[in-house]
Order: sequence, then C-alpha cells, then structure tokens
Amino acid sequence: MQTWLMKRNCSFSPKQVGGFYISIVLFSLLVAGYFYLIGAWMILIFTSIEILAVTIALYVYTRHALDYEKITISGKQLLFERSWGGNIQQHEFNTIWTKLVHNESTGKDLVLKTSTKEVPIGFFVGANEREQFGKELERYLGI
Repeated sequence: MQTWLMKRNCSFSPKQVGGFYISIVLFSLLVAGYFYLIGAWMILIFTSIEILAVTIALYVYTRHALDYEKITISGKQLLFERSWGGNIQQHEFNTIWTKLVHNESTGKDLVLKTSTKEVPIGFFVGANEREQFGKELERYLGI
C-alpha cells in the first residue's frame, strides 16, 4: 500500500488565526474608541469597514487552510481524495486502466485519466516537485 498526502503550506492554523483575529479587532476597537471619545465619531465607520474586510479575508483563509489531496494505492485500486473548502471528493480508479498525463492546455498540470473520466491532481505539489511526483506515481499505474 502506497499513500501520498499533499497539503497546503500554511503558516497559521485555524486556531492561531482566531487568536490573531481577536487581537486585531480589539486593537482596532481600542484605537477607534479613543478617537470617538475625542470627538472623531466617523472613525467608527472606517473601523467597521476594516473589521469586515479582515473578517472576510480570514474566513476565506481558514476555510481553505486544511485543504488536501490524498492518493492511496492498494493492489489494483487507486483512491483519490480531495478536500477543498470542507467539501470532500473521492474518485476510485483501477491502476491497470489509469494513465497519468500532462494537461494538454498547460502542459504542467497532472491528470489521472481513464476512458470515462479525467481528474486533475497535484494542486498542492510545487512546480519543481511535480515531475518527480509524476514519476513516482506512474510506477504504480498500468501494472
């Protein structure tokens, strides 16, 4: 049995992002509160817009921080699993009838291909590692 797990290279975990978010919101509200007390009430509008923008950006970041691709080969079965924004897709292939090809349009993207379906893979593999990953995976296909 052979398994490849490819994940995003994220510097913050979702828990760390939560702590960062709370600290930045509290600091922004502290600064806005000071200016409100000295009579600059319009600062509350801009602070609200800033907090909304940060909230949206960090929500998108945390939604995709745990994305991954997993390829498991067991005997003649290849199981491909992708988590994207919390949605999990699974595809099952027979290694005998499956080929690994480069996407015709870009020439760089990897695609698992059978007669009935094509699934792009290797989204989380760096460009300099893609060729080596492709060679490793091809050893298990068409056997």
